Amino acid sequence: MIKQKLFFVICLLIITSCSNLLTWHLDMGIHKENKKSTESSSVSANKKQIPKSDIIGEVIWSSSVNSGIEGNSAYLYPVVVKDIIYTIDTEGLLSAVSLSSGKILWNIPIEKQITSGISYFDEKICAGSASAKLLCYELDKLSSSTHIPLITNMSNMISFSDYKADIEIQLASESSSPIQSVNNFFLIKLDNDDLYLYSPESKKIIWKSTSQIISLRTKGSAMPLVKDDKVYIARDNGSVSSHNLSDGTLNWFTIISSRSGRNDLESQRDAEMNIVTDNERLYYGHFQGELNSLDISSGEVIWSSPFSFINDIYIEDNAIYGSTTDNMLVSIDRASGFLNWKSQKSDEQLTEPFVISDVVMAFTTEGTLVGFTREGTHIYEKKFDLDLHPQTKFIVKKNKIYFQTRDGDIVHILITI
Repeated sequence: MIKQKLFFVICLLIITSCSNLLTWHLDMGIHKENKKSTESSSVSANKKQIPKSDIIGEVIWSSSVNSGIEGNSAYLYPVVVKDIIYTIDTEGLLSAVSLSSGKILWNIPIEKQITSGISYFDEKICAGSASAKLLCYELDKLSSSTHIPLITNMSNMISFSDYKADIEIQLASESSSPIQSVNNFFLIKLDNDDLYLYSPESKKIIWKSTSQIISLRTKGSAMPLVKDDKVYIARDNGSVSSHNLSDGTLNWFTIISSRSGRNDLESQRDAEMNIVTDNERLYYGHFQGELNSLDISSGEVIWSSPFSFINDIYIEDNAIYGSTTDNMLVSIDRASGFLNWKSQKSDEQLTEPFVISDVVMAFTTEGTLVGFTREGTHIYEKKFDLDLHPQTKFIVKKNKIYFQTRDGDIVHILITI
């Protein structure tokens, strides 16, 4: 009886060992091969969507237009009207460049220290000066001027007498962002965070909203947003507010970035990115603050995401793309504020993102263009010899990009995918 039990136990051990051996063989052999095959197919499928080799970025033209942005001046917005890009430098050289060829059409040196600009409305170009003046020029007069470049690509060397502005308004302090034209009025944000609706015809203030913070004379800040007879403004005290466009009446006021410094200066939460709205929501984030989603009608905070921005965010479908101040490109779920993905931290500061053919792209300030899939896979990187301002604005037309460099070049890059 004992021998039979012993025999039974030995047989059971042998069968178990054979079973384990067979299982190990299948895992290391057939199963492993199938797993490799599946992984390989998955990788190939992903690469097939947007292979690295299929993305080509090339400079179509680059035109040296002016001296660019000097000192601590804010980024000077270029604007596109039809097939012409208008640009200005810190020294006040106002220029028109052909969008198709990069040819400089004309230059007008207004010889003013420019600190904000530029804006286009009613066939006029406007810019703000360091002497707290708002200067506007009629395009017809500019284009017919005899002040044309005498030196092919060194137009910034030309010197003429001041070109008289068609509209000149003395402000209380410098304008901190490009002005906006609303019903023949000017909406002007000053560098002390005050907001004015001004009539250039009567030269009177229609209404003003005064900031309740110390005046820091910040060089550049967020533009007010006009939408559905409302004005939305982000301020350096960490707030966002809504006003009636007609009379400036306050609709709501929300603090989204709390003061936490030892004094007023350290408590500042710089409002530098522009306000974005989408589907009855408003999105904003202060430097050293958080990105917030607010109900546009009430100002109630829906969610907050712990990322700091100085550049504009980009919203498409249910994703928010942005470049953080700690040099990462992030994708955030628009509905919940949860992080979808983030890139590795870059050694260089990133510009605002833009999307071309489902590829999320951004430049570094030293001119490296990076690209990611919407799922966050890094698929493209190319270094261009460019010096970019951190708040560079990109004019994107399908797969064509136009922008102004810090040293005064207008660049056209074509992205082929």
